[in-house]
Amino acid sequence: MLTKWTGSAGGPIWIRPAWPENEVRAAFSFRKGGVSEAPFASLNVGFHVGDKPECVIENRRRCAAAVGGQLEDMVVPEQVHGTGVAVVTRDDRGRGSVPDTPPIPDVDGVITNVPGLTLMVMAADCVPLLFYDRAHRAIGAAHSGWRGTVGHIAREMLTRMQMTYETQPQDVEVWLGPSIRQCCYEVDDRVADPVRAGFGTAPLLTRFGKPGKYLLSLQTCIQADLRQAGVPESQIHDTGVCTACHPEALFSHRAEHGKTGRLLGVIRLPSPS
Repeated sequence: MLTKWTGSAGGPIWIRPAWPENEVRAAFSFRKGGVSEAPFASLNVGFHVGDKPECVIENRRRCAAAVGGQLEDMVVPEQVHGTGVAVVTRDDRGRGSVPDTPPIPDVDGVITNVPGLTLMVMAADCVPLLFYDRAHRAIGAAHSGWRGTVGHIAREMLTRMQMTYETQPQDVEVWLGPSIRQCCYEVDDRVADPVRAGFGTAPLLTRFGKPGKYLLSLQTCIQADLRQAGVPESQIHDTGVCTACHPEALFSHRAEHGKTGRLLGVIRLPSPS
């Protein structure tokens, strides 16, 4: 797996997609290296979880700096567990970056080709997705929970990039960030039924001795969507890290019973020098 880990025991830890930094800068965060206190310790980037706003602002500032940007460059979707995707322009700079600036409403994905803007999505078990079209210098970030996954937000991201930037799937690389995995993600028929309808039985394992309970792989669904859309399998990268297995290092809504912070996926086209 072409994954670059950076950081130290006392500071932030990042998983960085293996893209040339002069072309695009991107990262997935862990919970280490911030200023928030328990239960949000310490690099929480979510304002909506009950953390102190000043701590979240400082944490976001550190995350922005990790990809060469500033807090004011960030653009954040509202994340409503849907499939909406917004095209981000210079006029959107800073939307959702601080509490008094609303995020892009009613969407879970954002795309842009504007250098200097930093696209950010949050997660604490859901799958953060980062997209890069090298041929057309366009990027995207999406939040894919189970509803967004069965709604095919991964394919919707590619469709919007194609409509807006003439992106071709064969030119796109996609990274799936730390998220809950099949080992820990138990669901019932309410979730399993739409998964089967959209993806068949491959993403689901029936739980022995627990009728109506299944272990779900969101990553299997997303990868199938991307391949069906035309993204070569060699250009789909899964970080392979389970949030629920490692709540000491990653925020997990399920493992921590809802009282936790948020990780991020962040991507930015560097500004021209």
